[in-house]
Amino acid sequence: MNLNGIINEIKKELDGKDKRREEVFASAREIRRISTKAMREIHKENYEEARALIQDSKAMVSKLSSEDMTFSFLQEALQEYSEAVLTYAFLKKEKIPTPLELGIPSEAYVLGLADSIGELRRYILDVIRKDDFEEVEYFIDLMDEIFHEIMAFDYPSAIIPIRRKQDVARILLEKTRGEVTLALKQTKLEKKLEGAKLGKME
Repeated sequence: MNLNGIINEIKKELDGKDKRREEVFASAREIRRISTKAMREIHKENYEEARALIQDSKAMVSKLSSEDMTFSFLQEALQEYSEAVLTYAFLKKEKIPTPLELGIPSEAYVLGLADSIGELRRYILDVIRKDDFEEVEYFIDLMDEIFHEIMAFDYPSAIIPIRRKQDVARILLEKTRGEVTLALKQTKLEKKLEGAKLGKME
């Protein structure tokens, strides 16, 4: 085969890759859209709707090949998918799925796990308003567990870009602990004042 023939074969190969890249880009955009919508439904406690959306995302992910997973833009979509699935499992207190069960790379799984800390904080703040401190304690402990697990990853960003997420997780955990402590003190004070008020009425 002459040089022109070789180049034409290479162009055919690259044309195929470019076409697949466009297809995967469309899939990534849809996975992100559905995962974001699922997260909104989770926060509204519309869990059946959230589960259905997560299943839609999972069906799309299952059609991706290992070669597709090398596209950087897809990794961000898979992180959001991971975050939605894990947040759902945490809030519903269900079995935690593995990366293999989700059909995604371990890196996307871990980065999504790190982001779930922010979603748990949001849930905790909602529960504080309901004065359900038993539930608050459960999820603070879960936040703490997730934080300590993700801190075990000490790799260069080229392997897994988690350093910034670790820093954010630390800040969110400390901030949430402080807010929970303050809410507990306020609740105890209100009960004490209410008791004193009832005592005077008697």
